Amino acid sequence: MPRVTVLLKWLLIVTGTLLLLVVLFWRSLMGFVLHDLPFMGSSFDAKAWSTALKCTSDKDCIDKDMACVRGSMFRDLSRKHLTPGVPRSQVLALLGEPTLVTKDNCVDYELGYCSGFKIDGDYLRVCYDQGDKVSRVFHWQS
Repeated sequence: MPRVTVLLKWLLIVTGTLLLLVVLFWRSLMGFVLHDLPFMGSSFDAKAWSTALKCTSDKDCIDKDMACVRGSMFRDLSRKHLTPGVPRSQVLALLGEPTLVTKDNCVDYELGYCSGFKIDGDYLRVCYDQGDKVSRVFHWQS
């Protein structure tokens, strides 16, 4: 009987500790899972990027948007390919024409519905300096 009591005691301690950690780090954990995790995991693939949002029907478009093929390439793109100083012409050759051009010398590329509960579209924003070189890269939700 004492052995069962000791095991039960340790089970309660471990369970309580895990619950406490979840409570303490819930916000950080959920932020990572819902906002950061969808934007990492795949290396940039030019062919996959260019075909990710090409679709043949409305259902096909929704499926491709929800798959978020481009979103998982964001981290690799921002760290290896879209670093500060890269010329605009090289970005265009790499990613193609942007989805949207903003007034502040930035362009947006649609990534799909990647983060959170997949109810808002996600975009890659590339901003350029006065010399048409990459100055800043980030993702945002509509």
